[in-house]
Amino acid sequence: MGSQCVSELHRVAWIERSTIRDAACLTLVRDNDLARVAESFGAVTSRGRSLDIDEFCEESFAYQEKHPMIALCSVGEWTLVVEDSGDQGIRPEVQRRVARPEAVSCYWDEDVRTRFVHAADGVIQTSFEAALPEYREGAAPDGIEAHRKPLPWSQGHPVPLMLALAGRITGEIPTEEWLTGNFCTYPVAPWPDDLESMPLGDLDGYPVEMLTALRAAGEHDQRRVLRSLARYVATTADCLDLPVVQQILAGARPPCAEVDQTLRELVWCGIWERPALVSRNRLHAMQVLRQVMHEDSRSALSGVLSGVAGVRGTEPAAVTALVRDELPR
Repeated sequence: MGSQCVSELHRVAWIERSTIRDAACLTLVRDNDLARVAESFGAVTSRGRSLDIDEFCEESFAYQEKHPMIALCSVGEWTLVVEDSGDQGIRPEVQRRVARPEAVSCYWDEDVRTRFVHAADGVIQTSFEAALPEYREGAAPDGIEAHRKPLPWSQGHPVPLMLALAGRITGEIPTEEWLTGNFCTYPVAPWPDDLESMPLGDLDGYPVEMLTALRAAGEHDQRRVLRSLARYVATTADCLDLPVVQQILAGARPPCAEVDQTLRELVWCGIWERPALVSRNRLHAMQVLRQVMHEDSRSALSGVLSGVAGVRGTEPAAVTALVRDELPR
């Protein structure tokens, strides 16, 4: 191990004695606009507080079952985002928004799982487990090899190694002073997961012949079924007043950002507002309605039919009858 590497790892060894030594995610964003960075993480900015690191960790622990939390401060030309036992900083849904122009995240947890992420222009360039850096993913998996390769990945501890690499990329060596003073802290209403492609296979609760007919139908007919299902779900859960729902029912494609923001607001309402049952049912309905936005109609149908049972008031028999009525005879 070279003397330079030894020095770098020694300078970041403090992390193993820190408040966040067991589980955390540290993200450096090349942007000193703390408000923009916080919003990119999904912060509920109306609930911001100024806390020191110990107070923040206590707050994070107290609310861990309800929502994530983030703490931000300036580090040179970068913004540091701290999560105690959180993982928002390594999510593609967050990196797509926050890494403009660039972000670096180091994640570790109590089960010794780790993740290093480097993103630029909203795209994850390199992502890997600290214990297996040879298995890299991303748009440019070898893009930071000049910084990564000289470090002793087979010999050092994962967390200091990730922090040393972050320091090489950003030019800001992590020091104990990063965790001193007060932070701008916020609860987070997380950005929803990206829609996944799902084959329209056999689904519990639905007749096989109906699903077979759906798979055989053309996209135009599948989209007609989706609009009818969307109206049924929105009506049942009393969501017709939401502008994005009105656009979906009209056959339009509202901007994804508007749909995701509506879903985040409903998540927050489901946590804190009453009556909780109404708020949560609208949330479940919006999660189903978001599936209608999928570019692949079969994946959209799979998502809607799988999720509709979670909306209070819906009935499998009514869903089956609606689908059959909309399919060509």
